[in-house]
Formats: sequence, C-alpha cells, structure tokens
Amino acid sequence: MNSNFLKLPSSMYINHMESDRLSNGEILFSANFIALHTTDGNNISDVFDLWAVDRISITGFTQTSEYDIVFVGQYNHCLRIYNRLQGTVNKFAGNCNGWGFRDGTDALLYWPTSVVQDNQIPYLFYVIDYFNAALRMVTKSYRHAPLVTTLLTCYYKSYRHLTQDPSGRYLYITYAKGLERYDLTTNTSIDIVSRSARHPNDALMYDGAIVDLGGITLYRDWVLIADSRRYVLFVVDLTTNTTSTICTGVSGHRSGNSSNCQINLPTSLLELNGDIYVGEKGGISVLRGTCIYRINYHLF
Repeated sequence: MNSNFLKLPSSMYINHMESDRLSNGEILFSANFIALHTTDGNNISDVFDLWAVDRISITGFTQTSEYDIVFVGQYNHCLRIYNRLQGTVNKFAGNCNGWGFRDGTDALLYWPTSVVQDNQIPYLFYVIDYFNAALRMVTKSYRHAPLVTTLLTCYYKSYRHLTQDPSGRYLYITYAKGLERYDLTTNTSIDIVSRSARHPNDALMYDGAIVDLGGITLYRDWVLIADSRRYVLFVVDLTTNTTSTICTGVSGHRSGNSSNCQINLPTSLLELNGDIYVGEKGGISVLRGTCIYRINYHLF
C-alpha cells in the first residue's frame, strides 16, 4: 500500500472517485459533499464548487461523457447534470426542493447517496435512496422527464453504495452491515455476506467483525469494500465464498503490506488500470495490482 498518492487537508473527505474522462490519467473526485476536483497525484485542480455557487451538494456522481456529469445532491434530495464545458447545472430527476417516496416522472427521493450509469444500456441509471432504504432506477428520455422506478426496498438495511459487474447483469450494493447482489435479469437479490443472521434473508456467508461498509469496487473475482469505522478494506472472494481484510485496523496513513498498512476512515474505492485507489480522510492511497494479486494469493 502506497499511502502517498495524494495528501489532502486532514478535514477533507473523499466521497467518490472516477477516472477523469476529460483529462486522461487523472482522477475526478468529489470532496466534503460540496465540490468536484481532479488530480494527477501531484496537483489538484478545482472543477466546480457547487456549494459556493448555489448551495448544491454532491456525493456520488457518474460521468456520461467527457463533459456531462450526473451527480447526487444528497442534501437537495435529487439528481442533477453538470456540464463542464458550459458550466451549467440542471435538474435530472427528483424534486430538488422537497423529499419523499414517489415513483414516476415527478418522483421524490429522500437523501440519495450514490448513482451509477448502466454499463450496457446508457439511458438507465441506478440510485441508492438512503432514507427510503431503496434501490431506484432512472430511465432517461429525450422526449419526457426521466422516469423513476423502485427496484428494491428493505427497511432494515441502510444502503450505501453500489457498482455494476462488467457483464451488466448484477448490481453489488453495500449496506452498513453487509453486501447484497441484485440480479437485473430476474429482479431478485441475495445477501452475499452479512454481519449476523438476524435478517429474514439468509446470506451466503457471515462475518461478525463488519462495522460500517460503504464504498465498493470490483477486482477480478473479488469485491473490495471500505469498512470505514474499522479502518480496513473488506475483501469478499466470490469464488471461494471467503472474506478477509487489508490493513491493520488502526487509523492512520502508513505504507506497507496488507498486514501493516494503515488507512484513515476509508470512504470510496476506485479500480483503475489494475490498481485500487482508496479515498479516505486526508488523502488518497493506492494499492498496486501486483500487491493485490500477492495478497489474495496468500490469503485464499
């Protein structure tokens, strides 16, 4: 683990990261729920401070082109589109002045946290609606307002973040105490791992050490999840149905192998060119792909 990819002020949290489609080789990230930045690991460039302009919040986002970014306005309970070329912000879905739970073209959301664009059908988007404990789908239309449809609700789970597998069939969804997989072809879901067996749905495996799962990414046959309050990366092997962790579980910033590295409140993850970038409080760390291979080779 190299914890020196990017150092940030200790008060800064990384909410979400993606490879910057406009600037090759750079990482686009949202921070402290209010602004977009991009970095090459050495320098940081401000993309847009949404809070300063119009008190607009930003948590998760997805780039639909080099210039267009669909983002979640958590505090505003809606999705918006930001155009980097024109510097414009427009509503995409939800009511930015109200909250609730309603499907349709006049939909209501309540504290959405994360959004991804379908990697096979680009006019579909999937949203985690946190306070409604729901997975919701947004269908973009060029003639009508986007249509919001609820795919999944579960009142006892605090859904956090999601990602889609390369085939496009599955959505992997984190909740505070576990990992769920939603099948888009059958509209069914299963719990991959859970902290306890108290929920009605049986999980494939249990891990009582889970504390607070959040940011997620896929790497080969593994799911990597940020367990922020345990200060580790939680690893789920989908082939062997086993779990493990990376780093010590002690907060801090320290380079080292999987046993002695330290991270501080990890919140977001990004797989880029075989490496795993970890957004945390006060910086971005990177776990090189060759290290991941060795780590999992020895653990599993």
